[in-house]
Amino acid sequence: MKYYIIKTFVLLFIATGSVWGQKQVSGTVLDENSIPIPGVTVLEKGTKNGTVTDFDGFYSLKLETDKPVLNFSFIGFKNRSVPVGGQSEVNLTLKEDKESLNEVVIIGYGKVKKSDLTGAVSSISSEQLQRFPSTNAAEAIQGQVAGLSIRTNSSDAEGSGTSIQIRGRNSISASNSPLIILDGIPYYGNLSEINPVDIQSIDVLKDASSTAIYGSRGANGVIIVTTKKGRIGKPTITYDTYYRLDAVGHYPEMMDGQRFGEAKIEYGEPLTNIERKNYDAGHTIDWMDLATRTGESKQHNLSVRGASERVNYYISAGINDNKGIVVGDDFTRISLRTNVETEINDWLTFGTSTQLGFYDRDGLSADVGKAFDSNPLGDAYNEDGSYTLDSWEDAFWAANPLVDTNGKNNNDTWRVITNNYFDIKIPFIEGLSYKLNVGYNYSHRQYERYYGMDTRIGNKVNGELYNSYQYDKDWVIENILSYNRTFGKHKLFLTGLYSNQESTYQFNTVTGRGFPNDLLGYYQQSNANSLSGDANYSQRNYVSQMFRSNYTYDDRYLMTFTIRRDGYSGFGQNNKFGVFPSFALGWNLSNEGFIKNSESLDFLSQLKLRLSYGKNGNEAIAPYSSLAPLYPLANLDENHQTLVGYYPQKLGNPELSWETTRSFNVGTDFSLWNNRISGNIDVYFSKTSNLLLNRSIPALNGTDQITENVGETKNRGLDINLNTLNISTLDFSWKTNFVFSRYQNEIVNVGLTDESGNYIDDKASRWFIGKPISVNYDYLIDGVWQVDDFNDASIPDSMKEGYRPGDMRYRDVDGDGDVDANDQTIIGSAVPSFTTGLTNVISYKNFSFSFFLNSIVGIDRRNPILNNFIPQLQNVYNIVDYWREDNTNTIYPKNTPGSNKYDTDFFDSASFVRLQDITLSYNFGQNLLDKIRMDNFQVYINLKNVKTWTDWVGVDPEHVSNEGSPIPKSYLIGLKANL
Repeated sequence: MKYYIIKTFVLLFIATGSVWGQKQVSGTVLDENSIPIPGVTVLEKGTKNGTVTDFDGFYSLKLETDKPVLNFSFIGFKNRSVPVGGQSEVNLTLKEDKESLNEVVIIGYGKVKKSDLTGAVSSISSEQLQRFPSTNAAEAIQGQVAGLSIRTNSSDAEGSGTSIQIRGRNSISASNSPLIILDGIPYYGNLSEINPVDIQSIDVLKDASSTAIYGSRGANGVIIVTTKKGRIGKPTITYDTYYRLDAVGHYPEMMDGQRFGEAKIEYGEPLTNIERKNYDAGHTIDWMDLATRTGESKQHNLSVRGASERVNYYISAGINDNKGIVVGDDFTRISLRTNVETEINDWLTFGTSTQLGFYDRDGLSADVGKAFDSNPLGDAYNEDGSYTLDSWEDAFWAANPLVDTNGKNNNDTWRVITNNYFDIKIPFIEGLSYKLNVGYNYSHRQYERYYGMDTRIGNKVNGELYNSYQYDKDWVIENILSYNRTFGKHKLFLTGLYSNQESTYQFNTVTGRGFPNDLLGYYQQSNANSLSGDANYSQRNYVSQMFRSNYTYDDRYLMTFTIRRDGYSGFGQNNKFGVFPSFALGWNLSNEGFIKNSESLDFLSQLKLRLSYGKNGNEAIAPYSSLAPLYPLANLDENHQTLVGYYPQKLGNPELSWETTRSFNVGTDFSLWNNRISGNIDVYFSKTSNLLLNRSIPALNGTDQITENVGETKNRGLDINLNTLNISTLDFSWKTNFVFSRYQNEIVNVGLTDESGNYIDDKASRWFIGKPISVNYDYLIDGVWQVDDFNDASIPDSMKEGYRPGDMRYRDVDGDGDVDANDQTIIGSAVPSFTTGLTNVISYKNFSFSFFLNSIVGIDRRNPILNNFIPQLQNVYNIVDYWREDNTNTIYPKNTPGSNKYDTDFFDSASFVRLQDITLSYNFGQNLLDKIRMDNFQVYINLKNVKTWTDWVGVDPEHVSNEGSPIPKSYLIGLKANL
């Protein structure tokens, strides 16, 4: 009834409007089940005149043009354009858009529709990558994929201080890093060497069904990076640039000279002459302030992309020039990329994806760690303005953290990455094709360094040069046979592979000392008084065969089966090959009739269940680990002449083979209310056996080490990814992406047993049965000894022996009345309880505002910065709350020698929530673009590391070292233009 009353009033309004000479149109928008759709955007083509439908799907709009055309759009439905003509009422039905389900996902050696996917795979688009501009693609995808952990361990101009893991750790000693595939071939470089602007998508393969296609290298997950290709239409020229300023984000308050002098006197150490002079004069040095600066970064990218009937192309050139916040920390990246695909004829296609890169890391940076440790009563400069060699006199270990920036350094890397392929459609057999894929990766690094007499190192030895040359070569040849057909309700996609790969590493160094002068720098090897060198060479070879079958019936029932056989030269002669199978099942419940035809379930746009199980290998160990390496051991004969001999560092093991991970994954993909809410949930469990561990053996074997396949770990976790469209109107929209990850790894055994054959801990290696792979293990600080404690009869005398009031107190964990090595225990958790990422994108007309919150919760880390003992100057963090007889309510012991008997570190919570990125952009309107003949013009500003909420005391809760380079706060302005 309500609908008809509103409609009557609207028609009366239209009639009145005709008197004014204005035309008005109204109507109702329904879905295919004749249900009204609220929130549909109705826009008059060529104008900004529009409205949205109400709860009953009704709209009304005054028209502005002579020949109006209405565009109807709503997420989850196909857009429609309808000419109004002479009509005053336009009703229509919108059809559901299946394109989101038909979105292509890269799965390795092929691609499938998202709706046909059976594995746990997450995709990141180029739009997401460029939402928060970054030097390093790893930083750009941080917090965007559930189960993908990217932690910033250190900060530098390159942005290379990141570690990447997928679903945590499975291995104890071997690498836990994922395999990276760039345009179809393995990539072993740093992601900072790939220009993020060139990337079209990043697909993350997480479960065994997805990663088993890469066999022996898929146990830690796979990241597939796909660069941009051409698109049909006129050539598009894109220019992208930004300028960024970096400021020191945070480092803890350091002692000034006065406070340091007082603390040292309190400790009982006299001030040196220079310390006394500067103390009396009130002079102080902020070494961290001297070692850091305002950094800046400039980026320019120019690309052209397009396609004709038979050729598509993407060509780009980019330069990124960064000066970090630490003095002397510089990085420049120059990259050229050419992606071309040519359809030579109806059955033959040739393509190439090639990147040429030059990476300049010249310069020597200030030593931030030493800046934390340096004496604020020292001197940084001589009278002539040059750097002093030492922080202060009588401190042979205390180098001036700035002086070695005087050294000369050339650090350049050249890299070529190319993948070239022929794709042949086999005649007479529809759907059958053969692809020859040839990839080559070559890099050359040239590092030349000279410390002259104006550096601390060079001053001691009359100059020192160090030159090194590193070569990495990797080639892969893949033969891929595919069969892809649809027979009625049946879809079949078969893939077969035979491949060979070889990786070669070569490293040569020369070190020279003692030179007549510094004039020739590192170009004077022949002038050295002493010269030494070293060389290293290694080679890895792989041979692989793979078969995969993807089957779909009626878009409802899905199955994937994969088996791969890998051979790796690094394993023992008896175990060169391994076989890795997997299978996965999927059920598109939303395509079942009992759901499609149910009115009570019409909110379900998509619902898919997935189940997978598989076996992967991990071969990430040194190439010759199965052999007995020989190390030189020199002796003297009776004439005092050197006799060069060799001894085995460890025993060889011809049985050495892969670590094996068996994984089980249950997941669901869902979409509700026409994609208003969508996401996926995955629960997984894995068990890794035959760990690659170094075991201690009796020395009577001639050596005391051997690498064996022993031990087990297990890992389980939960991944949640949720996307919501919170608001969608004509001018305003708000979208949210939320990811949640939780994993728990656990050691099952490490191959050690007691006399009864029960598995036991390896305390020396800090490996404990039933505990995570990585733990915090130390004495547990139990406060500070107080005067009254020594009069407390309930405390055993054995506990008090050797301690004084004000000394650090340790907990008697085993309860034997004494504190010794057996009282060391696991403290807190070195593995986070969970990690989350929250991204919001809010758009209003031509403005877009995005922000990203990143968090790690439930993790504890060692915090050595709180151990402040003056003579060793482990750091000069400003602790003023030492224990004194008049200040006993404190956690810090007395500032005297020996107050921390076991040199135990404090442990702090490293949990944090960080407002990591904010971006505000503006896209200029079509009227202006038409005038300046451009397709798009956007300006934007970006802020990074805006605010961190944490209880952590120190530089940053993510940093491995609490005395490393601070994470900068960045302020960026940029523009993007398309012609």
